[in-house]
Amino acid sequence: MKSLLNDIKILIPRPIEQSNDFVDKLVKLGAVPVVFPLIEVKPVNSDLLKTTYSNEKFDWLIFTSSVAVKSFFDVISPKKVSSKIAAVGTQTKANLESLGLKVDFIPSAATAQKLAKEIPIKSNEKVLIPRSRIAKDTIVEILGAKNKNIIAITAYDNSPVDYSKEQIEEVLNTPIDVITFTSGSTVDSFMDLIRKYKIKLGNIKKVSIGPSTTSTAEKRHMTIDSTAEIHNIDGLIEAIISVVN
Repeated sequence: MKSLLNDIKILIPRPIEQSNDFVDKLVKLGAVPVVFPLIEVKPVNSDLLKTTYSNEKFDWLIFTSSVAVKSFFDVISPKKVSSKIAAVGTQTKANLESLGLKVDFIPSAATAQKLAKEIPIKSNEKVLIPRSRIAKDTIVEILGAKNKNIIAITAYDNSPVDYSKEQIEEVLNTPIDVITFTSGSTVDSFMDLIRKYKIKLGNIKKVSIGPSTTSTAEKRHMTIDSTAEIHNIDGLIEAIISVVN
């Protein structure tokens, strides 16, 4: 498999601290990863999160991203968690399991909408959702229709990193063979910069980690060449291989 990605240059626009595992796997396969963070993640409301979870008994914790996992457990010790846990997909599930936690539910597809529709929450159970400042209310609205005990707390802020036109063109002219997108926020940040500076992408392939990210790209009129069937880093790498061979 290593020869399949030999010298393929792959742009990784996710935050540096979230890229290490992805970079290591690409290097082992012969690829040349180019880390170009488009999102800066900052924790917020740490005291509120800690106080809320400590003072309330939650039946469920719902995590819709790996960043939400990190933001929550930077504040709350995994040993103090007795709630049932739901994860949006296999990557988020793996992050939770690496903390020694059991994941009780993942949806049939890695989207917040599927999670909200399929999760077996009872009407009297209390639910906590740590999430991004820019998170859509889809999951809260769907769950709220069958359960009024939903508390969503902003645990982190996704801030776009601003670059000059020269900085972006320097990276893209490396040249890049594949751009990977691991969240809707990386899509939005990338498209904002591309349109701001009227940059043409040419024949660069675009690969997405899952249907929610692909949907965001389509709404921004960007064609995704391949969407990972398994919505984690390994699935994303398989999707990369499919578009370069």
